Amino acid sequence: MKEDCGLTSVRRITAAVRIRAVRFARSEIGSYTLESSLIYPTIIIALVSIVFFSMFVYEQASLYYTAATTAERSAFTWDNSAKDWTTGHVLPGRNDGLYWRTGSDGISGMFSFGSGLGLQKVQLPLAEGEAASSGGEGPAGKLLKAANELPDKLDGELTYRHGLIDREVTVRLGQTGVLPFLAGRWTDSRMGAEVRSVVTEPVELIRNVDFVRTFVVRVKDLITKSEAQVIVPPEAPRQQKLVFARAEEAAVYVRSITGGSKVTVATPDGRQRQLDSLDADGLMHEVKLGYTSKSKDHEAQIVKDVELMRQGTQVKGVVWHFFRKEKDGKVGPSKPLRKYLESQGIIVVIHQ
Repeated sequence: MKEDCGLTSVRRITAAVRIRAVRFARSEIGSYTLESSLIYPTIIIALVSIVFFSMFVYEQASLYYTAATTAERSAFTWDNSAKDWTTGHVLPGRNDGLYWRTGSDGISGMFSFGSGLGLQKVQLPLAEGEAASSGGEGPAGKLLKAANELPDKLDGELTYRHGLIDREVTVRLGQTGVLPFLAGRWTDSRMGAEVRSVVTEPVELIRNVDFVRTFVVRVKDLITKSEAQVIVPPEAPRQQKLVFARAEEAAVYVRSITGGSKVTVATPDGRQRQLDSLDADGLMHEVKLGYTSKSKDHEAQIVKDVELMRQGTQVKGVVWHFFRKEKDGKVGPSKPLRKYLESQGIIVVIHQ
């Protein structure tokens, strides 16, 4: 009897365990937690990968844009190292000289052994001394000027090639992209961009050369000197000394020789400024009588003239005229004043 009771108890326990096992297998309790623990990490990894991949693509596009902008602006401002690298603005009278294309543009390197055949390079990132440099008139200086505009995190090189017929600026940039934790082991995060831009001559030079080639040959022998003097009589002898008692008389004379007029313009600070003369080309002519020294009032006036010139709406350039004063016979600016005027891009004309 005891053995039968024990066997029955075992069977009951076994049956209960089976029933509970079947119920547990059929139950959906905890399935969401289990599925979440398996799926959510995969979704998070996929989202993070998409975010980092988008950042990588953006950095690659930004790197190419930076290289393209650097090459285009360098080629555009190549004909004058005084041009603003961003806007292309240049003050009147600032240039690289008449023969810069043959003297300081790297053309001589094409005919010298071991000089890179007209190649000029600047490596990135810049050294400490190069980073402090403001550039110069030569190819290396112009490349340094462009390199100083680039972020410090970029590496690569800027190259200028003078091919006698064609000239081009090449910008090669590189940097390390941002990738998620283990992606750096599976793929290279290094990105790069290379852009070339051709250096073209200004439109004015091309137009002038074409004009000379076309018309000078036709006009050369069509008229004799005597006939030309009849058609265009020689100029009357000019006054040896221009002496005025009042500045307004000198201003009237300047308006007569420049074809300008006395106008009032609005300054950037909202005030009105009366100009002695403004000609059709946008040149503003300021008249000074007698010996003029550097003072705070003149410095403030120069600052306003430069602001008008940079604004560029009406005034394209500034010329200061100095006339001899009738009372004491003195004329001209002081050395500090003349140096300051020329440093601000203002043309100085002294009428003797």
